[in-house]
Amino acid sequence: MKFLLILLLLIPVITASDEHKSKETHEDAEGGKKAQALKEAVKGNTEFAFNFFKHLASVSSQGKDSPPKNIVFSPFSISSAFSMLLLGTQSKTHQEILEGLSLNNTNSTESEVHQAYSTLLHLLNEPKSSLQVDIGNALFVQQTLTLLKSFEDDLKYLYLAEIRKTNFNDPQEAKREVNEYVENKTEGKIKELVEEFPADTKLALVNYVLFKGEWQHAFYAAFTSTQKFKVDKNTMVDVPMMHQMGQYNNYRDTKLPCTVVELPYKDNASMIIAMADPGKIHEVEQGLSAETIQRWRTSWRKTIFEIYVPKFNITSKINLKDELAKVGIRTPFTDEANFSGITPDFRLKVGSAVHQAVIRVDEEGTEAAAATGIGIALSALCPMIFIDKPFVFFIIEQKTNSILFMGTVINPTEK
Repeated sequence: MKFLLILLLLIPVITASDEHKSKETHEDAEGGKKAQALKEAVKGNTEFAFNFFKHLASVSSQGKDSPPKNIVFSPFSISSAFSMLLLGTQSKTHQEILEGLSLNNTNSTESEVHQAYSTLLHLLNEPKSSLQVDIGNALFVQQTLTLLKSFEDDLKYLYLAEIRKTNFNDPQEAKREVNEYVENKTEGKIKELVEEFPADTKLALVNYVLFKGEWQHAFYAAFTSTQKFKVDKNTMVDVPMMHQMGQYNNYRDTKLPCTVVELPYKDNASMIIAMADPGKIHEVEQGLSAETIQRWRTSWRKTIFEIYVPKFNITSKINLKDELAKVGIRTPFTDEANFSGITPDFRLKVGSAVHQAVIRVDEEGTEAAAATGIGIALSALCPMIFIDKPFVFFIIEQKTNSILFMGTVINPTEK
């Protein structure tokens, strides 16, 4: 299982004992505040994830000349990138981003929320034996532009961002530099993210996520076979379908028309797949919420069954300038934007924001897992879950309960 994601924001101009007890009490209180802020940041990111996903799914289903498309995106990447922008915003710009990210109804201060994102970055980037999550940020800055020290320091300290001086007066050279950085960080999977820089670009903010998960129970490649996938009532396609028998968490939802199964990775992460009943994918998409996921996770039945899962390799590129405006984040992209906390040199606005994600699902997961085959004789009496209809999926890091990726697979043969 491999995920690659890149987000780009282009920003153009426009008494000792008593003291000891008191210290412990203070530390406990501070620890409690940090834990609460972390919980609220994850909650806000989850709410944003479902709100934005429902919007994207709704847009996808409205196409009159073409069928609905596959979707994949990282809500954590988008929210963390825009939370970085919060550090430099004021007035209406600030409020719209705050509300758009569902961070406006917390009991934590903004400073505590930024610290919570910093904690999430450190936790998600912790080295693990069989799960790789690399998340990073970089700010490419015009060589002659002066950043406010407070903004630059917060980016480095809280969001681990690299600050890279760039000559945007030479758009081709700037494009080459940013694209090389992206290609390197995504291990060559995304080579030409930037097609061109507008002439007035002064900053480019890049966020990337690289995810590699090893299945807890690897699929055996010899069991993969070509099977039918029912895209809709009129369309069926042939797909390579992975297959094995194992013990998995599963649930038949009675509130939403779907069958749910959890495929675990090693090291505290899992993929949740919710396959919609025939013709019901949009009903499932629009009915999703944090409460839905919680209901599934508290209602699991762990049983042994045969499972068939399609291999797929899909890419989504989302124009966030257009799509975020439709869910309430508009002002940052207009001449009314207030990014006075970034630099005293110029008036700024977000000129464009591009989010690109790539997901590949196969038997191996990682190279290490390719050598791990489990040969099990199949039982004709074993129950079966056959993922042969459109489904939604979530990648959840269980230690923080963060949704790293989510999306819809309408047709696994389409990239």
